[in-house]
Amino acid sequence: MPDRDESTPAAPIPRIDPASWEAGEGLRETLLLHFTDPEANEALRRLGDLLFDLSLLGAESWPHHPEGETRAELRAALADLRHLEGFLGAVGREDLVSSLNDEDSALSQFAAREVLELRAIADRIEAALGAEA
Repeated sequence: MPDRDESTPAAPIPRIDPASWEAGEGLRETLLLHFTDPEANEALRRLGDLLFDLSLLGAESWPHHPEGETRAELRAALADLRHLEGFLGAVGREDLVSSLNDEDSALSQFAAREVLELRAIADRIEAALGAEA
């Protein structure tokens, strides 16, 4: 990979509109943020879009989830919330394990507090799903 070009800005992380959540299906932003080269980032976003589109095209030929579609959707959301819980927890620990400037330190501490709310939401979904979640 060529040396980083200081004049090329990192690919921006988009603001996700919850009403248009399907436009962001594909790869998680927590992965894509590491691909700061704008062309590589866009290529991965297009790959994510393609994978989502292909999943919709093939949906009729795949078996149904034995527990039902709504339960499967909630289990998928729970898995993503638990991923985000771990990610935010790691961001929250950066203040303890890294030398951060004051602004980043405050954001790390904010993440540490907010992960508790996220965990509570995930716990409620898990409870609603029952023991097999």
